[in-house]
Amino acid sequence: MIAALLALSLGAAPRVPVELLARQAPRALVVRGGGTVRSVGTGQGGLVVDGHAAPALALGPGTWRIELPGEATRTYVGALMIRAEGGVLHVRGELELEPYVAAVVASEARPGTPAAALEALAVVVRSYALAAGDRHPDGALCDLAHCQLLRGHGIPPAHAAAAAHAARATAGEVLRLPSGAVAAAPFHAACGGHTADPREAFGSGATGASAGVDPGCAGPEWEAAVEPRQLAGAVRRALAGDPRAGVVPPALRAADVVLRRGAGGWVSRAESTDGAWRVSGDALARALDAALGRGRIRSARLVLEDRDGRVVVRGSGHGHGVGLCQEGAARHAAEGENRRAILSRYFPRVLIGAAPQVAQR
Repeated sequence: MIAALLALSLGAAPRVPVELLARQAPRALVVRGGGTVRSVGTGQGGLVVDGHAAPALALGPGTWRIELPGEATRTYVGALMIRAEGGVLHVRGELELEPYVAAVVASEARPGTPAAALEALAVVVRSYALAAGDRHPDGALCDLAHCQLLRGHGIPPAHAAAAAHAARATAGEVLRLPSGAVAAAPFHAACGGHTADPREAFGSGATGASAGVDPGCAGPEWEAAVEPRQLAGAVRRALAGDPRAGVVPPALRAADVVLRRGAGGWVSRAESTDGAWRVSGDALARALDAALGRGRIRSARLVLEDRDGRVVVRGSGHGHGVGLCQEGAARHAAEGENRRAILSRYFPRVLIGAAPQVAQR
């Protein structure tokens, strides 16, 4: 059961390091904020700022708008550091925690999500931001769904206001493990009726989550087909860097793959019938989705079937299935549950406490 801890002074506001615009890989941009306008690009010698070579561009705390050619303007609250490497601009933000939480909630949740579900998501987002610093080698998060989605633009005003209210209503609240450490609490779009076990999916118990039936989430169901060579390629992609992996043949059928299931029918691992290779279910699902161009293989709650020379992948749910289920949380909120009741469903062994008194991670 979730218990409230005594409120603590937050001290200096934490900041969240985030690598921004990695997918866009910009070569030129304009930054505006606080009366400052800087034109930034790349040249043979590296970074070029306002037409002059520079080692890096540091912009202090503020509200910054970044304009990219042919793209919507993005807005971030915090400090920015811009450098050039390999002809591409790398933008790192040290973003203020609470505006970051509000922006991620607005980016991840659907408009119209009930307030209690948005508040529960805000607590989870804040916890993950402070605890999950090892997602990338440099200790920063990214702005993609791999970490927590941060759009920076295109949010309907009413939805942005609701997300900001959720962040304010939960300001400073985080999930803490029994050890006192902040939980690297994850979330996903839809569990399909049963959340996944974090140890089976991630091999980690540091999330504070547990698997369980979630009657508030009944779907979605989905189906896609891959060629046997694509299935083999996805396995090789999922195995990349594993020195223990054996040889994967050029093509694989469903009959060549054994799916080991964990809690709720989620695939905990997939392996070859001869034992030559083994991958986690989540890794296989992600690799298959990448092979099909994203958005087709939505979770590791799946089955494989040989049909007419192709491999049909059928499943339910959307995301890794661990932690807060957004679809289920919205249903529970609509039924009258508050954020603490919702969080207790998905994180039954954690406490709600105050964020650490640190200036940045």
